[in-house]
Amino acid sequence: MVAGTLSGTALAQTAVDPDADLKARRPPHERQVDRIEAERLAFQRDLASREEACLKRFFASRCLDEIRLEHLRRMREFDLRKETELQALRDIEAEIRARNRSRRAEKKTESGS
Repeated sequence: MVAGTLSGTALAQTAVDPDADLKARRPPHERQVDRIEAERLAFQRDLASREEACLKRFFASRCLDEIRLEHLRRMREFDLRKETELQALRDIEAEIRARNRSRRAEKKTESGS
């Protein structure tokens, strides 16, 4: 009986996170950032092997130029995708901060009234 009372009291004292809905939106964006980085590394490994193949050719400059152009294009693409996900994470954090400011202001007005 005492254990039941103690656990009930502990649950009542544990505050529910008011920002849980926003924090739940973070993991998909974080996973997407990790996925983009994994894709980038795989692309760079592939590019390195293709570059080695180009260097084995007698006339390698055209092949290397094509690889450099593809590298620039794909890196820009990876950066844009990653930046989109990071912006979404920053937006979530900004919303959490705004909610916290609002809560502090409400507490201040309640205690001042």
